[in-house]
Amino acid sequence: MEKAAIFDIDGTILKNISSERILFRYLMKKGVVTSRDLLRFAHVLLNNLLRFKGLYVRKNKYYLKNKDYEKLVSDINECFKELISPHISAAALHEINLLRKAGCMIILLSGTLSPFVECFKRYFNADIGIGTHLAIDNSGIITGEIEGIHSYSSGKAKIVKYLAAEHNIDLLSSYAYANQYADVKFMRMVGYPVAVNASPMLRLYAKINHWKIIEF
Repeated sequence: MEKAAIFDIDGTILKNISSERILFRYLMKKGVVTSRDLLRFAHVLLNNLLRFKGLYVRKNKYYLKNKDYEKLVSDINECFKELISPHISAAALHEINLLRKAGCMIILLSGTLSPFVECFKRYFNADIGIGTHLAIDNSGIITGEIEGIHSYSSGKAKIVKYLAAEHNIDLLSSYAYANQYADVKFMRMVGYPVAVNASPMLRLYAKINHWKIIEF
């Protein structure tokens, strides 16, 4: 069986920053995202909050509705090179290289947009990268919705379960690195969970359960 090292990205490999928030500001500055897009985003957000769909906040990609997907991928690649890659933790890169040498399959699992995860996958030479997939229509235009399992909280646990079956991964011999309490659901599936740059709730949970706690 394979052993794996599963890494969250935002707040873990990237300390204290969100790749999608940086992208949002980048697209605003370029004029790709306009005030009309913001109003649409806010309308969908408010509508779902009023319907008590709090978790939908993270699924709301309506600021990207009607954008060309391939053009967005190009913008994301530029954003990654200019604004994201300088913030990647050297300690994270060192840890990933050590785990790879130890025979671990390197998996990046994040709620950020899948084209961003692809950038990180190339940067780290990871084996697998899974993020949030944007729904697109037959013309390659973004709908504002997401497609497939949302890789956040319990969604990450579902994805890890699928990957373990698909790639014959021994989870009890595997590692998980993340920074938020929402990640506990997939972290406790492995034998070696590691709380990185941990939020107060995750740090407390990690201490109670005698998990390793580190800073990147």
